[in-house]
Amino acid sequence: MNFAGRSASWAVLGLLAGLYAAQSVTGSMVQTALPVVLRDAGMPLDQIGYLAVLFLPWALKFLWAPLIDRFLSERIWILSCQLGIILCFLAATALPPQTHMGALAAVLLVMGFFAATQDVATDSLAVRASDAESRGLASGASTAGAYLGFLIGGGLWLVVYQHAGWAVSMAAMAGFVCLLTIPVFLSGGLAAPRSKMASTSRMAGLRRTITNRALMHGLAFLVVYQVGLRMGSALTGPYLVDKGIALDTIGLLRGAGGAVAGFIASSLGALLVQAAGIPRSIVIAAMLNVLLLAALGLAEFTGSATPMFALGLLLVQVGAVAFSFVALYAAMMNWCNPEQTATDFAALQSIDAILAIAASSVAGVLGSAFGYGWLFAASAVFILAAILLAPRTLGASARMAQGLALPEKVSEP
Repeated sequence: MNFAGRSASWAVLGLLAGLYAAQSVTGSMVQTALPVVLRDAGMPLDQIGYLAVLFLPWALKFLWAPLIDRFLSERIWILSCQLGIILCFLAATALPPQTHMGALAAVLLVMGFFAATQDVATDSLAVRASDAESRGLASGASTAGAYLGFLIGGGLWLVVYQHAGWAVSMAAMAGFVCLLTIPVFLSGGLAAPRSKMASTSRMAGLRRTITNRALMHGLAFLVVYQVGLRMGSALTGPYLVDKGIALDTIGLLRGAGGAVAGFIASSLGALLVQAAGIPRSIVIAAMLNVLLLAALGLAEFTGSATPMFALGLLLVQVGAVAFSFVALYAAMMNWCNPEQTATDFAALQSIDAILAIAASSVAGVLGSAFGYGWLFAASAVFILAAILLAPRTLGASARMAQGLALPEKVSEP
């Protein structure tokens, strides 16, 4: 299937949203819904924080990302990984976490490798299906689709689990992934065929990434900013459990409410990025997140954080994080060398995953030792530090990204 017209056509944006919905179901379940279930079962916060090691495949995916740049098409990679994820969900039906946590963790780790590889292929396709002028719209569509996956994996799954049990909820997830495979079959003409790389060495792609000056300057901002954002979001599920909110209520409000807030923020964020530019939009999003996390911390310190107040503020923060991802991912797309989009974007996201693992573990220890107030306050301080770094890092990165050749546009019919 080929798409006529410009690369940011509605057909392209719709398919990107569907592809990202499919690849975000798994991660959202492990990252947001499973910690809620485990906290409800009585698991300590510090042990929940260590479950971030299940994101190790996302941290290591840069090692095999060059294979996606060199062999087969992104569509074949995505379809193969979708099948693997479905099989893992079916295997997990017999492994409830209360009695089989070790075996379940192993299955989830394998599922993570499939999901991380699918993520690499999807990101590569998104970069090559857009150009510098349409990156804000493409990033917005991708983020909006990811929040649809979040609605399923992080929200709807909790409701099914609460009322039907573990086995049925895992089987339902397998069914959801089957349905979300449909956009993959429609993505055959989303981007033009890739050119052959001059080198066949696996490390050649990674060496190119290291010498990409636009990417390296942007990475300096990414590290500081994402540490704060990841710490602030790591324990929001257990935080609501400790506030006495029921699991199905958390699932509905954080799932449906969070998906709606994320979708709206992604759509508005895409328009703002197109109008205000990427660096300025990133700083605006960062300032919003600082204010919200500082408000949560202050409410905890003063004892005014009622359950409904905390839930409402966290819903607003979901929108702020979504807006942040739209702007940040648009910048990351521009930092990629168009000759190796899978490798460069995977390297950036692997670093982000490493930060998520470290930040989640630190958040668990910090929240357990000092309370949620200090956790939210520390997160706000990190993001504020990133804002102060932005003029030196994002500005230089944007100027250097202009020197990179533009990727090929979507193929004509």
